[in-house]
Amino acid sequence: MKIENLHIGYTKTLLEINSLELITGQVYALVGANGRGKTTLLQTLIGNIPALSGEIYIRNKKLNELSPTEKAKTFGFVKSRFDGVAYMRAHEYVALGRSPYTNAFGRLSASDNEIVDECLKLMEVAHLSKKFTTELSDGERQMLAIAKVLAQETDYIFLDEPTAFLDYSNKKKVLELLVKIAKEQKKCVLFSSHDLEMVLEFTDGIIYVPKSLIELGFSHKKDMPLSVLISTAFER
Repeated sequence: MKIENLHIGYTKTLLEINSLELITGQVYALVGANGRGKTTLLQTLIGNIPALSGEIYIRNKKLNELSPTEKAKTFGFVKSRFDGVAYMRAHEYVALGRSPYTNAFGRLSASDNEIVDECLKLMEVAHLSKKFTTELSDGERQMLAIAKVLAQETDYIFLDEPTAFLDYSNKKKVLELLVKIAKEQKKCVLFSSHDLEMVLEFTDGIIYVPKSLIELGFSHKKDMPLSVLISTAFER
């Protein structure tokens, strides 16, 4: 994904990116104070919100030229919290990720079911497949939400504060699995987060919103100590 002269927002520019390339096989974090436009940026990068100006290229094709089905096969998106769906079992929920590939009746093939089973196994929640999603813990449901995105078989996985409602052990587990997925399956993972110590531990690069500017910055994690990241993106 290549981003050039991008301005995002609704009626006026919230954030701008002069030039940025996101590479498959890498894990990136999006960091900034509340209300600075991080969610809007993520939604713009997957084509749900049109950019005010600039271009986003996917494999040398403009994002706005992709069909809805092409976007669904390119981007997976995970919200900060999945509260579960009444009377929907875990396997059924993850199977929704196969929607871009099923026929008009939404029927799963044997291959589709194998992919769903593999995604449940990869996220270490295969033992929950027959449980209703509302019966699961926050951590278990978040694992399911990521498994559903994996079932989409997209090259890009974007997550909006995926660890916000998790305890420390589950935060660490989610990020470890995201790193494993990015490296082994050559996917690009971008997630927003306020867990700065974990951001520095698990990511390859940090996209940050300076506290007094609208132009995004980028740093490889080794180039930005925690104290500098805090003073740049959060202290007023």
